Amino acid sequence: MKRALPWILSCLALGLVIAGLFALGKRGPKIVPALSGPMATSLFTSTPQGSGDLLQLQPAADQPLRSVRFLPALKQGVVLTQVLTQTGDQMVGRFVAGTFEGTLRISLPEGVPGSFFRFARLQEASILQDGSLLLFYVDGTGSGDAAWLLDMDVESNSIRWTLKAAGSHLAMEPSGQSCLLWGNGMLSRASWTKKPEFRPLDLPEGVTLMDAVLPMPDGVTLLAHPGGLAQFRGGAWTLTPLPDPGPLAFPGAPGSLARVGTDAYWQPRPGQLTRIVPDGSLAPIDLSTLSLPPGHERDAAMLRLAGADAHGRLWFLMATPDFTISPHPAEADQPSAALRATAAMAGKSAPTPEPSPSDPTPWLDYLKGGLDRAYAWNPRDTAPRLVDWKTLWPSLGAPSDSSLPLPRNLQPAGGSLLVDMDTRAWWVPLDKILP
Repeated sequence: MKRALPWILSCLALGLVIAGLFALGKRGPKIVPALSGPMATSLFTSTPQGSGDLLQLQPAADQPLRSVRFLPALKQGVVLTQVLTQTGDQMVGRFVAGTFEGTLRISLPEGVPGSFFRFARLQEASILQDGSLLLFYVDGTGSGDAAWLLDMDVESNSIRWTLKAAGSHLAMEPSGQSCLLWGNGMLSRASWTKKPEFRPLDLPEGVTLMDAVLPMPDGVTLLAHPGGLAQFRGGAWTLTPLPDPGPLAFPGAPGSLARVGTDAYWQPRPGQLTRIVPDGSLAPIDLSTLSLPPGHERDAAMLRLAGADAHGRLWFLMATPDFTISPHPAEADQPSAALRATAAMAGKSAPTPEPSPSDPTPWLDYLKGGLDRAYAWNPRDTAPRLVDWKTLWPSLGAPSDSSLPLPRNLQPAGGSLLVDMDTRAWWVPLDKILP
């Protein structure tokens, strides 16, 4: 019995230690460790390539991959890529200023259904003030499952918190402690000042589709939709209808929003632009007055807002007009019913409408030269800077099998050009393109 006593006391002491650790764990926030392994450091490589860096997948032979996706570039030169394995592992590769920083291999978060997370699509992400990553996962199977937000601690490879959410797009609010989630006919807010919370928000009356959402300081929210612009100020929405169309038609082109300092810019259609000052007043901008390079004056009517960069420059791509339809209602080109009746009573034919002042022939000839160019414009200047991809591309040293940039490759908010080539991507900071 004497020999057994020390052993019994040791077991009791060990039990008390375990109970104490368990109690401490229940008190503090739960940290879910990310899985680690050889793939965490060997999944990608990055090598200098011309003016940028080539980001490249190096898959492990013992873990077949299901899909690889490069996300739009984030601020601070951060590029993320989602990797899904055949066994359902979720991984996120991280690049900073063109350098590979490792892979986060994420275990199943607490509360998230395994059937959802195994195929979830990393839709968007953001860098929080403390350096952690806010990851927004949406349903990847088409079953309509709810979306989820994850806050990922990069240093410890651990999940800080998860939050069931909704929507298909993410927009950070200026406080850095909340974001707006929008899409699928819903607008909501997720916040994490004290604890993660999710709250649906009311949309303006009659608005069910959204083109873009832009949070501004002081709780102001701007919302571009197919019918115009909505502003949320002082607890209420105000609506502004679309302006009259310009000389060209761009059917299906969504409205867009961008922020430069305290001002915001709304583009209802390509070729049109409106500045929104802090008090909510609208100041239309006549893009045709810009000093475009000689021979490119017609570009003003096709400028499509792509976003704003950290230097306060608005970036524009070129939109292709549709000449098979008129930008104005067809009824405007026809004689009125009363005029047709009066002409019939007088035994005359109705007046023939005047030919359209926008003869498409010169435009069609102009478009034969292609639209492979972009413009960067500081609103304080009168002359945008031209980026002619055909001229510039050879000097940038792009990969030999890459083509001229597509519209999605130019990402002003992330300060870069990111050319996605399936399991590779070529990353070039905008400062190398336009110092």
